Amino acid sequence: MAGHEQAKAAGGCARPIRLAGQTDHVDLATGEIRRASGPPVVHVRCNNRRASACPTCSALYKRDARRIVITGLVGAAKGNQNVGAGCPVWFVTLTAPSFGPVHSRCGRGAEAKVCRPRRGTCEHGRALGCTERHGPDDRRLGEPICPRCFNYGRAVVWNSMCAALWKATRDRLESAVASAAGLTMTGLRREIRVSFVKVAEMQKRGLVHLHVVIRVDGRDSSGEPAAVPSWAAGDLIADCLRGVVATVAVDAPDPAGVALLDASGALPAQPSSDGRWEVRWGAQVDIRRIDLDGETNAAQVANYLAKYLTKSVTGNGLLDSPVRSLGHLARLPLRDHPRRLVEACWRLGSDRAFAEALDAAAGRAPGRTVGLIRWSHAFGFGSHWMTKSRRYSTTFGAVRAVRRRWARLLGAALGGRPFGTDEAGGLVTLDEFGRPDGDARTLVVGEWRYAGRGRDPSATTDQAGA
Repeated sequence: MAGHEQAKAAGGCARPIRLAGQTDHVDLATGEIRRASGPPVVHVRCNNRRASACPTCSALYKRDARRIVITGLVGAAKGNQNVGAGCPVWFVTLTAPSFGPVHSRCGRGAEAKVCRPRRGTCEHGRALGCTERHGPDDRRLGEPICPRCFNYGRAVVWNSMCAALWKATRDRLESAVASAAGLTMTGLRREIRVSFVKVAEMQKRGLVHLHVVIRVDGRDSSGEPAAVPSWAAGDLIADCLRGVVATVAVDAPDPAGVALLDASGALPAQPSSDGRWEVRWGAQVDIRRIDLDGETNAAQVANYLAKYLTKSVTGNGLLDSPVRSLGHLARLPLRDHPRRLVEACWRLGSDRAFAEALDAAAGRAPGRTVGLIRWSHAFGFGSHWMTKSRRYSTTFGAVRAVRRRWARLLGAALGGRPFGTDEAGGLVTLDEFGRPDGDARTLVVGEWRYAGRGRDPSATTDQAGA
């Protein structure tokens, strides 16, 4: 297959995965086996969400994520089979607490303010403030003013516990709303359902922030979509959420109890008396109502969330893949701050008792590699970058199934193969027995093995491919 044909076959993926093998179709009634037509080596997308790894697959992932977000918002505005029209929606930003002062930039363009106007020095002899006005591309943004004052241990533990903290927040929100509305939990769930979609953003300081769209769906007595009750249409949900965010906490083992020094010479913080540490949200919390009929429409919110999904942990993409060892880390040309965060993951993860206790607190199943080491390239954050509740909207699987069906139809049309129709009357491709794809009478058996990464080096590259 020529170079440009290989690129087309993998949808333009920069580093497609090569699979060698074949697919057989088996007639379950007669046992007849027919080999499906196709090349012996196929190229499939890498499906990497990071733009630094594969711009094409990243752009596709971003479009799919945007579709998931916007489907739930359009349903809230206009209603559909799963959501009643006029559902209230909030946009929520949850931040991490401070683990030490960092270089920051407030304002835009020439209006940027002084980074940190403070006087005096810290206990390590470093200045407490920074009088510079950082530009938007300053590499020091997000880095600590004094590395020895920054609590790297608790920072990576907070990242590791972020998903558990969100789950506790979601559960506590329902309890708080039920109490404020004078309902039991069962009664609350009969009247409303709280749906959400959540996107995680890794900030330059190496800590995760969450951007969440929360939608309140009304339900009638049979559980079908309906208008939300009057008590839920106002600000009660938002007020309850503010109270929950300010008080909710989850317990984690205190990394200050692990007496380890990192490369910066940072000493551990004073450990708690019981060896536990309460993980909480930061003070900067933003909760605002989304008026889908006003200036903030569904497309703007979807674009805002989707843009974070293709970002790498570091801007240069050096941490797009797992760190295999501290020796591997030493060979990466990282700046000091991300290097210390990865080191903190490895040094805390090397204490097996601490790492296993942290995995248990975070709700992770035990495995051969503890979570801190497995996710050290993400500074301890091991959750999905985008998650949603089941009823919010469509899924990645459904969106990709539509695209896959269209690609098969296009391939059949270009290859001159006949079409069939499904039960709804739509066009579908046919298997080797002339039945629609997915027919229960045909068993599809694929035997494929990994054949490499990138385009097939044995293929001849013509002028167009070059």
